[in-house]
Amino acid sequence: MKGIRLEPARGLLENFTHTELSRMVTRGKLDIVVPRARAALADAITRHLSLDEIVEEIHHLFPPRRGTKQPAGSVRIDQLPPLHGSATVQTYSKARPQLGRVLLGRSADCVTLSFNSAPLFLENRWPVLVHDGGTVPCSRLYAAFIRPGRIHPSAEAAPPRSRPYMLDEGEYQLRNGRLRFEFAHAGPISFQVTFLRGRPPTGRPVCVRARTGRPEYLFEPIV
Repeated sequence: MKGIRLEPARGLLENFTHTELSRMVTRGKLDIVVPRARAALADAITRHLSLDEIVEEIHHLFPPRRGTKQPAGSVRIDQLPPLHGSATVQTYSKARPQLGRVLLGRSADCVTLSFNSAPLFLENRWPVLVHDGGTVPCSRLYAAFIRPGRIHPSAEAAPPRSRPYMLDEGEYQLRNGRLRFEFAHAGPISFQVTFLRGRPPTGRPVCVRARTGRPEYLFEPIV
């Protein structure tokens, strides 16, 4: 993905609202005059905190709560029984081609997970914030383009109107909150899945369609 800069700290912070970032500044006792623009506030935080410190603050923003109920109609991947199957990584925005999603094939459907940076996800060196996108039919697993005008040969349906482009494909295994992939191009990558919250209807992440109560996770690389 030419022309896309890998900015792991910014890639995390752009998922949060101005209010949430302000809480991070207050909690971290940062010497920052909080700007009114969310993008400027995210930039200011990256100048004061390292990536590891930002990740630590994210955990403090959303501490685990006892008795947290699973959002209605959703699937908490950190609570699923062991799964394995085929997986694909796709992009779905001409304006921002780094926006990506991974589809996890199951027997009856595919679990979709969206993130703000497909390159960071495939690099497997950086934590990535991931949003549950619900489920789609199994026929969508390979319903994407592999080059202009050519659909993946295993596609069982026409690509949706978003005309997704497939970046990688392979197999996945999910067990005990650990999600492992073996991709054709990126090779083996593994993440520890940490549930952050059931995302509320307000404060939705940038460029991700709002889905009330959908789970939000932090994927931290397993080295």
